[in-house]
Amino acid sequence: MRCPVCRAQVDEGPQCRRCRADLSLLFTLEEQRTRALAVAYQSMRRGRLSQALAIVEGVDALRSDDESKRLQALIHLLQRDFDRAWQGYAAGLQSCNQSETD
Repeated sequence: MRCPVCRAQVDEGPQCRRCRADLSLLFTLEEQRTRALAVAYQSMRRGRLSQALAIVEGVDALRSDDESKRLQALIHLLQRDFDRAWQGYAAGLQSCNQSETD
């Protein structure tokens, strides 16, 4: 996570190591996001693909990353929605390539 105040990389919280900004809300949000992803994986295992997709789309709206993009693509693939699966896969590749250049 990057501090929104000074842009320092922050791996432990709840304060930024550089500027001492309070990041507790961001850490709480990240924990909720992680729990939501776990619920999405559970929903997939139970065959509830529509529910899993809704959760993952919400997670991706909070913070888009490779995991959320790949999971969206996988769910679309399992739903036999091949066009959207390919779009999600391509978006994941694009974000991966972009993060390598940053």
